[in-house]
Amino acid sequence: MHEIKLNSTDQDNNLRLNEVIRSIARSRKVAVLTGAGISCNAGIPDFRSTDGLYNMVKQKHPKTVVKGKDLFDISLFRNEDTLKVFCTFMESLYSSTLKANPTETHKFLSCLKRHNKLLRCYTQNIDGLERKIGLNTGLTEQNSEPTKTYENLTFRQKWKNTEVIQLHGDLNTLSCTNCFKVFNWNQNYKNLLAGGETPECPSCLSKYNERISMGKRIAGNIGMLRPNIVLYGENHPNSENITNGLNIDIKSKPDLLLIFGTSLKVDGVKKLVKTFAKSVHQKNGKIIFINKTNVSLTAWDNVIDYFIETDCDEFIRYLRLVLPDLFLNQKQLDELKLPKRSRIINYNNILIDNKKGLKLKFKIPKKLTKTSKTELGMITPSKTNSPTKLKKQTQSFRKSTVKVSPYSKPIFNLKGSKTEELSELEERFLLKREEIGNNLE
Repeated sequence: MHEIKLNSTDQDNNLRLNEVIRSIARSRKVAVLTGAGISCNAGIPDFRSTDGLYNMVKQKHPKTVVKGKDLFDISLFRNEDTLKVFCTFMESLYSSTLKANPTETHKFLSCLKRHNKLLRCYTQNIDGLERKIGLNTGLTEQNSEPTKTYENLTFRQKWKNTEVIQLHGDLNTLSCTNCFKVFNWNQNYKNLLAGGETPECPSCLSKYNERISMGKRIAGNIGMLRPNIVLYGENHPNSENITNGLNIDIKSKPDLLLIFGTSLKVDGVKKLVKTFAKSVHQKNGKIIFINKTNVSLTAWDNVIDYFIETDCDEFIRYLRLVLPDLFLNQKQLDELKLPKRSRIINYNNILIDNKKGLKLKFKIPKKLTKTSKTELGMITPSKTNSPTKLKKQTQSFRKSTVKVSPYSKPIFNLKGSKTEELSELEERFLLKREEIGNNLE
């Protein structure tokens, strides 16, 4: 595993960084794993600071002692006091999520999708910010009653339509502890959870009242609603579906795995990364890990190829500078589109040859009048210009070539002449075509 820093003057470091950029640019099927590190800049308060969510909860429940790491543990349901802490914490986290905005890393996922590079994103986050950038999350529709059209889809079709797999569930919905039916949040549920109370499941309650009205004996319990997330110590309800979907992604042969903002400490996530790494390396692809802190070298040395020690958004901003095409939409790409490979455009002997995509050449006929040369900018008109000087200026213009960045508008750097954008130069020649007439034939 090679360690890389963004702002370094070390030559070996920069060579490896170039290898990372090249791998991302050339990739066609990219799998992504994201953790809490990509949401730190989204506006969601952290858990440990003085203004963090954990201290806010402690102020509401000063007598109940709960460690920060236990706020996502199923053991909180064993005690009524700790359950109140859990409810208050989850409502505070949900309210913060509603105000959060997608980060640069979230938007990068959307760019990968737009360029048909995104195979799948697996996220450990429960905030659902990916939906705000137009990505589809979860293997079920986002409402509590899926349509018949969606239910008739095969599993493979549902998986193909899902860009983001939420490994730990979704905070933006509630589920019943008894019947497991999913519900959307409403103001009543928010008020109850904020006060440390768990709402009753409407579906279970309806069946309970129906049996009483029909005089039947009471069977089963009335479930309570809780955030639809997977806590430590409980079984994952969609583990089988995720495993089947993972196998589909592995068989599609991804050529790059990007890991953003996670400590890689959860056992299931470790297994997922190692499974993907084996498949990616078979395609001579790379595993790239971007995080503020590194992981154990002995455990991940043969799995992760590059570790970039930086903030996730900082890396994406750097990537935007070196690979700007990846962040442009189709309309912007069309505006900057260069001539296709091996295509030649001839505007009356103005030859644009872009076979290599790096150099443009234009050809000017030898026989041109002094007036035509002046109008085309090939020579600078002057009373003292001798025939020899005019000839040299013309030759200099003919020999000029244009080096073009594959990610930006080509610029003409003419010797002894102006610097103009390609579109302006073409327009200028087209406007002068009729005036120059037969001189360009």
